[in-house]
Amino acid sequence: MTERSNTQIRTFEFLVEERAADGGIPVVVSSEAVVEMSDGPEILVHSAEAIDLQRAPLPIIATHRSGQVNVGVVEDLTIANGLMRGMARFGTRQEAVEYRDDVLNRIIRSVSVGYARIRSTIRKDGVLITGRWMPTHTALVAEPADINAGFFRSLESIPKFELEVSQPAAPAAKLEPQMAENQAAAGANAESLPAQPKAGPSAMELEKARTRSIENLCRANKIDDNIRDHWIGTGLSVESITEDLLNIIEERGKRNPQVASRLGLTEKETQRFSLFRAIQATDQKNWTNAGFELECTREIAKRLGRNNVEPNRFFVPMEVQERQVPMKRDLTVGTTTAGGFLVETKNQSFIDVLRNRTVATRMGARTLSGLDGNVTIPRQTGAATAVWMANEASTLTESQQVFAQLALSPKTVGAYTEVSRQLMLQSSPAAEGIVTSDLAAVAAIAYDLAVLSGSGASGQPTGITNTAGIGSVTGTSIAYAGILEFQTDVAGANVMPVSGGYVTTPSVAALLMQRVKFTSTASPLWEGNVWDGSMSGFQAMTSLQMAAATMLFGDWSQVIIGEWGTLEIEVNPYANFQSAITGIRAIVSMDCGLRYAGAFSLASSIT
Repeated sequence: MTERSNTQIRTFEFLVEERAADGGIPVVVSSEAVVEMSDGPEILVHSAEAIDLQRAPLPIIATHRSGQVNVGVVEDLTIANGLMRGMARFGTRQEAVEYRDDVLNRIIRSVSVGYARIRSTIRKDGVLITGRWMPTHTALVAEPADINAGFFRSLESIPKFELEVSQPAAPAAKLEPQMAENQAAAGANAESLPAQPKAGPSAMELEKARTRSIENLCRANKIDDNIRDHWIGTGLSVESITEDLLNIIEERGKRNPQVASRLGLTEKETQRFSLFRAIQATDQKNWTNAGFELECTREIAKRLGRNNVEPNRFFVPMEVQERQVPMKRDLTVGTTTAGGFLVETKNQSFIDVLRNRTVATRMGARTLSGLDGNVTIPRQTGAATAVWMANEASTLTESQQVFAQLALSPKTVGAYTEVSRQLMLQSSPAAEGIVTSDLAAVAAIAYDLAVLSGSGASGQPTGITNTAGIGSVTGTSIAYAGILEFQTDVAGANVMPVSGGYVTTPSVAALLMQRVKFTSTASPLWEGNVWDGSMSGFQAMTSLQMAAATMLFGDWSQVIIGEWGTLEIEVNPYANFQSAITGIRAIVSMDCGLRYAGAFSLASSIT
């Protein structure tokens, strides 16, 4: 479907040479000519299947202004040869008789058809092809848009119009949005139009820009040509396809076989891969007992364009990162307090632990995982301006939406842990769970901190609190009014939170639990405990990742996190040589950004 307005009018000229014996005047109501409408060039398809005649006979009104009284009707409508013809009959009231006489005397030469679009598509050259539409009325106007229509025209005198034209016909006049009766209510009388409308981008130029933007967006994000053509053909704006784009990338991250580290391993092969065997092989620089792990590493390295595998580094297939393994708590087995018991918690994967430890994802941030290249997402940074029309001769001041791009590219962070030689020698699923859990937990700390407050410098992503344009709330002696101000800030940016919520520190949560909305009542600002609660209808959560005395509120679904799924592990066998401790560093890549800065508001120096 197109996003152009459904209700339209177009104007045609007619020539009067004679009247029918019964007083009716033959008229060509519409044709398949290319007509320049207020929102661009258009062709109305003329066939029995295309035109819905449930409003026939069509009333004739004096203008397209609402509240007009009918002065006649057009009946006996027929559709043939790319034309819709009918018989115009005027009433007997004095006003109707005067209009009929003006028509017969060639003083009034044009008739405009009002109609509602039902189904339209935009052709590659920018012409709107309306394949299903419903005429609602005709109106007597002064200036025609299509001089090929008129009264008593022979079939031979009217050119045949082909739908495969490459360029729209030159318009007789650039129409401003107009008012039409009933469904067709929208604008000024054609007789009142200025002779020289305000200059601005033509409909063709705007359509070409829209098409070019969508093509570039699809190319940057490797979107299928069929989806691209669908977005272009249905006339969707760049902003309106964003949600579809995010859904596609999210789904791709779950199952896309083209991710560099997704090798297509079977379940058996996935379980066969041993993280500890690879660590030991790297530590000892001997891959004799880890041939499968070496094979996987070489394949991933090849896909990443790294022809030489470094002796102290290996890559982990995505299937292995996603597999469920028993997660343990401790890193050594010397004493009961240092890992001797190795109590099992639950089965999770590296990815599960990484995400579940982050406040942002728990609050509703959207994660695009398994990326293998930069990602570009459109976002609207400014809206068009509405202008009231003082009278029928007023013109609309041109204004346009302002768009920007949210570009995500890999930012790499390392997670480091140490394991004992004895634990490595065990090489059991339990031991793998220990290392996986600890690496993921450490990575999650850096990951979450980047989303909340990344500086945008020194290789860090730009986090929420450092994004230009977010709102602010005074934190001094914060009370119920301040809690509500967070919400009014976001509402003032025309954002209705889908996943709204507050995030602050435990200290601030404890402070707010002691303050009430209304004096002398049991109505704490923060309800719940200092870890998880609610405030003023939204969930609230604490994290030591937040800076002291700060609080964030916003729509967390507007936070986009990109994950590049190649987990790279590097081993340092000399981390603590005397104690036979091996250091393990995991490298993960991510980025984040806000679709709308106004979706968040921040308070600092809370007291």
